[in-house]
Amino acid sequence: MKTVLILNFPAEGHVNPTLGITKAFSDKGYDVHYISTEKYKKRLEAAGATVHLHRDLLRTTPIHVGSPNGILDFVKIHIKTSLDILQIVKDLSKSIQFDFVYYDKFGAGELVRDYLDIPGVSSSASFLFGEEHLKILPLHPESGAPLELDQECEDLLAKMKETYGVAPKNLVQFMNNKGELNVVYTSRYFQPESDRFGDECLFIGPSFPKRAEKTDFPIEQLKDESVIYISMGTVLDHTEDFFNLCIDAFSGFNGKVVIAAGEKADLTKLKQAPENFIIAPYVPQLEVLEQSDVFITHGGMNSVNEGIHFSVPLVVMPHDKDQPMVAQRLSELHAGYVISKDEVNAQILKQAVDEVLRNDQYMAGIKKINQSFKECMDMEEVMERIDELIRQKNK
Repeated sequence: MKTVLILNFPAEGHVNPTLGITKAFSDKGYDVHYISTEKYKKRLEAAGATVHLHRDLLRTTPIHVGSPNGILDFVKIHIKTSLDILQIVKDLSKSIQFDFVYYDKFGAGELVRDYLDIPGVSSSASFLFGEEHLKILPLHPESGAPLELDQECEDLLAKMKETYGVAPKNLVQFMNNKGELNVVYTSRYFQPESDRFGDECLFIGPSFPKRAEKTDFPIEQLKDESVIYISMGTVLDHTEDFFNLCIDAFSGFNGKVVIAAGEKADLTKLKQAPENFIIAPYVPQLEVLEQSDVFITHGGMNSVNEGIHFSVPLVVMPHDKDQPMVAQRLSELHAGYVISKDEVNAQILKQAVDEVLRNDQYMAGIKKINQSFKECMDMEEVMERIDELIRQKNK
């Protein structure tokens, strides 16, 4: 029996895509250990993992990614979380012999792989990026204006090297961990410029296992109704103004409007919404999408994949990270209508929803991507490739 250690970045769009392969490892008889946060413990245990918890700094630290200080705060979260994870790994490795480590593009993956000196398999919750995309990030040493670390970051990195004997090659590693194999939760068809990526990249498509979560969301109210579903993900701050625009835009909508406001939104700053609105910090997204006619999204890859899976026309308002790239690809494949966050108003929102409902090209584009997901590499072949990697490393 093989023993696998799984690491991830503690956000919905990173954890949810791994649930399928976590379950596949467990079903194959692997002893699965997953390092994550309390928020994801139940759903990971339901997928067959033993869960080890670290502090959830992402949820407790306000981040304004658009500012230099925001980027520095984001890096600091990565460094502190990596130190927490390395300590957990150090403790676990005293009694557990791991065969390989499976880790997200974001986070401590390569650090833990190097610390344990075992094979590493990376997984990408979004598209793969070429080096030219990475070089424009402030975290990249060759960017025009590389990020300057403060003394706290320098001290934390020095502590990492001194205590665990590992350090990132550069800061961009925290957003682009690589492995000997790289699992990608999309299809070669959806991946931009996919011919640039070789056989070490395993395009397995997204998976959507049932999540072991009980909510008091009134899903029955959506049955036999027209439904607009609105979510800006779980990481963005200061979304209240946009949700107020949505209330203005869709107050006259003949159906239900569901807003997943996220835990960071201050619901007291929202306007009084009509009775056809359901606004909650968290909603069961898969169940809501199953009933939805339109999905207004920030363009996070996990949300987009889930919308495509349920054949829901997409209105995409990208903010940062991979979202502009995802929005552009949806536009190229006629599978999403893109609006600018800097120009959005109630009229533009209404026009966008009308366009994706009226124009059949969006549904046709979505169905083509959905079909490409069904034709991806199956889980059995993924397991065989990982087994082969471990055999080669152990020769």
